[in-house]
Amino acid sequence: MHPLEKRVLLPQDLKPINNLAEYKAIGGLKGLEKARQMAPEDVIAEVRKSGLRGRGGAGFPSAIKWDTVSKSPDKKKYAVCNFAEGEPGTYKDRYLCSKNPYGILEGILICAYAIGAYQAVLATKEKFKSTVARIEAAIKELEDEGVLEKGYLRFVLGPDEYLFGEEKALLEVIDGRDAMPRFFPPYMVGVNYSSTENNPAVVNNAETMAHVARILRDGADAFRANGSEDTPGTVILTLTGDVKKPGMYEVATGLTVRQFLYDLGGGPVSDRPFKAVFSGISNRVMTPDQFDLPMGFGTLREAGVGLGSGGFFVYDQRRSMVEVAWLFSHFLSKASCGQCVPCNQGTRIITEHLRRLKDNEGTQNDVDAIFVEAGRCTNQTRCFLPTQEAVVIPSILKKFPEEFKLSANGLDTNSGLMIPKVQSFDDETGQFVFESNPKEFRPDA
Repeated sequence: MHPLEKRVLLPQDLKPINNLAEYKAIGGLKGLEKARQMAPEDVIAEVRKSGLRGRGGAGFPSAIKWDTVSKSPDKKKYAVCNFAEGEPGTYKDRYLCSKNPYGILEGILICAYAIGAYQAVLATKEKFKSTVARIEAAIKELEDEGVLEKGYLRFVLGPDEYLFGEEKALLEVIDGRDAMPRFFPPYMVGVNYSSTENNPAVVNNAETMAHVARILRDGADAFRANGSEDTPGTVILTLTGDVKKPGMYEVATGLTVRQFLYDLGGGPVSDRPFKAVFSGISNRVMTPDQFDLPMGFGTLREAGVGLGSGGFFVYDQRRSMVEVAWLFSHFLSKASCGQCVPCNQGTRIITEHLRRLKDNEGTQNDVDAIFVEAGRCTNQTRCFLPTQEAVVIPSILKKFPEEFKLSANGLDTNSGLMIPKVQSFDDETGQFVFESNPKEFRPDA
């Protein structure tokens, strides 16, 4: 293990925890036992003291979500774990689950107790076969042990849709409908709602839930001993792309981007310098002049970029940013659910302008039109997807304006890049397997 790695959620030796007995032998379930001996409001206070921020992408303070729902007058409340994990370049939740599903489940049960939940729900993609098997087995063990009441934790399998990971769409899937974001947020309208029952829900990411278990076991101060004031604790990061040592890394926040890419990632895979880094397709492009920024939700956001869900993919100098921009825009346009016209039409229009530039058919008029459309594709929309388009695409054009000028004059920008949707990772070889035919790039999608 590299000195910069800090394994708190992941096993020190990265060997999977194979059963509940092994989990209990390392202190598992002590957080839940401790929580159940506390008043629910004291559990929330401990989470608040820890400074835990959601690891799903936005970095929202977890205690605020919990406190809001716990104080709702509605009789039925729900604790929901978002395990949809569809952000390109991200594999952290499935990786964590492959090592220790019990910590995630323990965190869910602590959350459920703290907010007075009528039921807990964990939702993941049906296609994550090994993840589904691990979770099903772990749930059965907890039920057999008497830790979990049979049927209290509902396990929902959802579709291979990018928007399944959007919390309002996730709730729609839990309720038996398509992954189409609803209008109201989870703290207002949750699971199995009706005209007389809103049933608000706390929706937290799987990694976030695992941190909860450790916070209640070891205390908020122990959690804050790692990481930065801005974003306490550790984060599990996925590193892919043109880098020597791609892999899964758990680190304390505050580590700089440069340390992550060079000390852990080993630097560029060849003698070609890094050109651009993306933390998923929700944030602005990051360039080498920003590599000394400390990693944290607030610190990166203040610098105009972001941590996202910790999925970093790196491109070196040989990569065309015109092609990258088209790749991202195409993905988002195909992922759009179509409910909101500005999003559905805007992302498609931007993608077509980028295709023209990529295929050497474009002019400066296409570049100008992209900025115009990016400014209005977010009008009257239900979710963050069009904002992603409006953030990441213009950021690429602004950071690499010369490439788009060159493209308009005949630069070849077709190298066959694919969107980095991670399918699996092998610890021994350090190699990722990516989806070779992502749904968003099939002709019939």
